[in-house]
Amino acid sequence: MNLEERKRKYRWQCRRGASEVEVVLYAYLDDHFDNDTAENQDRFEALLACQDADMFEWFTHRSEPQDAVMREYVRHVLAAVSAPRT
Repeated sequence: MNLEERKRKYRWQCRRGASEVEVVLYAYLDDHFDNDTAENQDRFEALLACQDADMFEWFTHRSEPQDAVMREYVRHVLAAVSAPRT
């Protein structure tokens, strides 16, 4: 699957019940996904497989993932989407 096909698939999967979660997911997908490493692009799929309630907690800084790799990736995504655009 090429990058554009993956993005189309992921865009559909970004639709969530919590708008706070959607804002982060769409911001990362639209503004950072293309330029991120292949490893991080693969991690995005793993993030999309997580429960909405968990992502809500992580994205609102109420908790962090227990898995160290996912914890670092969530921090990476949050830093990317909160950085000022140039």
